Amino acid sequence: MSADPASVMKLWCTRAAADDSGLLDTMAERSVPTDGDASRAHDSQGPDVRDADSAVPDAVVADAAVRNRAATACIHVDPSRRRQRIDGFGASITEACAWLWSNRVRDREGMIRAVFDPHDGIGLSLLRQPIGPSDHVTAPYRFLRRLPDRRLHSLDFGEEDRRILPMVLAAARAVAGGDTGRMAAGVAPVFESAEGERGHGPHPTESSPAEPRLTEPRPTHQRLRIIASAWSAPWWMKTNGSVLGQWRAWPHVQGYLRRSCYDAYARYLTAFCVHYRDCGLDVFGLTPVNEPDNAQSIWPSMAMTPAQQARFVSRYLAPRLREANLDGIRVMGWDHNYATPRYPDGGFVRSLYADERAKAALAGSAWHYYGGDPATMTAIHRYWPDHGIWVTEASGGEWGPKLWRDALLTMGRRIVAMLNHWAQAVILWNVALDERGGPDYYYRNSAEGHSLNRGLLTVLDDGTWRANADYYALGHCSRFVPAGSFVVETRDDDREGVPPHVAFVTPTDRRVLVMVNDRAGARDVVVEEAGRRWVVNLPPYSLSTAVWSGA
Repeated sequence: MSADPASVMKLWCTRAAADDSGLLDTMAERSVPTDGDASRAHDSQGPDVRDADSAVPDAVVADAAVRNRAATACIHVDPSRRRQRIDGFGASITEACAWLWSNRVRDREGMIRAVFDPHDGIGLSLLRQPIGPSDHVTAPYRFLRRLPDRRLHSLDFGEEDRRILPMVLAAARAVAGGDTGRMAAGVAPVFESAEGERGHGPHPTESSPAEPRLTEPRPTHQRLRIIASAWSAPWWMKTNGSVLGQWRAWPHVQGYLRRSCYDAYARYLTAFCVHYRDCGLDVFGLTPVNEPDNAQSIWPSMAMTPAQQARFVSRYLAPRLREANLDGIRVMGWDHNYATPRYPDGGFVRSLYADERAKAALAGSAWHYYGGDPATMTAIHRYWPDHGIWVTEASGGEWGPKLWRDALLTMGRRIVAMLNHWAQAVILWNVALDERGGPDYYYRNSAEGHSLNRGLLTVLDDGTWRANADYYALGHCSRFVPAGSFVVETRDDDREGVPPHVAFVTPTDRRVLVMVNDRAGARDVVVEEAGRRWVVNLPPYSLSTAVWSGA
């Protein structure tokens, strides 16, 4: 008798080689039938202790089954207990990334599909876009032609139009649900059914784009959302007269926004958002400056204290956004680590929210994962539950976990932790970089050499590209959890064998459970929801996403 399709769980696994030489499976799919007999729900932990000719008494067999059940970890998913709403998953199309796409990548459409297409790729739906140059550019550029120009008469976004927006608009077309070429030609997107389709998951290369269809149907109104972030104000708006955060010769002198330029900078940020809106893009969020406690001499950066940001946001930026009919944009404070030496444990955000005018003007806070504990976000949420929390930058690189096993498992664990600590979005850094972590003009023009950062994809010198572990770590959420989903509560039996995990309910009432097995051996986990049970085998060194329909 075949299993009821509604009770079958689909499982996608990505597994790393034990020797860190690569990925053995990428999004490999299999079905897990429900174990309807609760008394046997955990029996797959081991084989029956007797064979057909055995004379082992039934009592001994029953005792073995009890031991097996006791040894298997159990995760209970409760879709009725909703936590935060998910606004999406994403990365950044920096000028460096856009240059690679325009000038080196052979199969540009294939790359876009692999990253943004909700059917054939991992379905990213958020972009965090730098306002002006970031640390990943081919060369410096600017939007103001006359210096200084406080009235912004010489403002010109031509560099953005030429260098970056072609790739951003291609991504937007893919997120809308169709072939980028067909969309460009004005052909309506086709939404295909995922029923009955199986595959070995997206393993994109230039000659082999992602193949399997997304399990969760995306709504036809799905749009790419933009969070805009400036690395620095124009140099003449700053106290140190440079887009860099400080001069190498005078490291004690940091560049802050001049008080006399607060309004000019607010209009500058607003104008960028207006430009993206006029291009048909949905500007979802805006941060006043990237990493305000990391002003430095290598790349564009700008220092800003909590008091300065509170004043700037409440008295200048929020009014300018209202004037431009952009008051729906979510202004996010901070945009830096869970902790820095100067602002441990969310100290910057706590100071921001202590200012009532700033708290009223801010939608919430943005966070990076490079320092501190993600539990800081839970502490902030506990005191200010009506203010959102978004993780806006997390990069892999040669400075951290390496390419495959460690990178897959570390990024997987961290993404799970972010979501369990109230993140409404997870955005990694560059969509793509080359084999040297570039283009990276500012790194090469300093004593640092190359950046050592890693994109979701690596573009090879011959124009082909490969997907990195970070791509799959993010894809195990983004491919199955569309915007509008909710993180839901889980509980476990507090055994040592319970893997790191996070659960969701989607807009179409499907359940999604992402699990990380960072052990050298496979392990069984029992998943329970609404009286149903599945015994799920997690391969060693793997990420797994389980999807099933509501009861």
